Amino acid sequence: MLRFEHCNVKTCTNELLALGQGNMKMWYIFEWLDKHEELQNGTQAEIIKLYVNDELVGYSLFENFEARADKVTCHQGVNYKELGIIHFVTVIEHRNKGYATLLANALFKNIIEPMLARYNGFHVYVIATGRAVPLMERTDIPSKYLIKQFYSDLSFKEKVVNYLRKQEQNALNAVAGEI
Repeated sequence: MLRFEHCNVKTCTNELLALGQGNMKMWYIFEWLDKHEELQNGTQAEIIKLYVNDELVGYSLFENFEARADKVTCHQGVNYKELGIIHFVTVIEHRNKGYATLLANALFKNIIEPMLARYNGFHVYVIATGRAVPLMERTDIPSKYLIKQFYSDLSFKEKVVNYLRKQEQNALNAVAGEI
């Protein structure tokens, strides 16, 4: 039986630390929360956990920057807000069973989609890197909100501004083509 659980990571750090250090970036977040109870600068760590027969098989974690003023970049008079970073972990023995795809869809529907709705008309985006990219591309997230090359040598203008403009124009062209 499949069961999803959505919570703030600070309420389940012991369970996540018990999984071990398989994903070091996540491990450091869990360890920090275990010792300090809050992340720095207003960052929240929201998680969707997936259980199969009451066993944790994977999770999607969203480093939520919504409350952080330092995650706004002004480029040529236009503000761009980074809303957060997406991560996925599947327990090794449960990989390649489709669980990460289920988690990506749950993350989008329960966390990201409602957040994006609060920013309708604003220039906002979330970041997915590495293995999170193809998972998020298979969800219903509009491409104009998903940045996939953020941690690169490209300038902010190239990796965010120009990319978002192109995605928005592609969406408008697709709508125009349907009319």
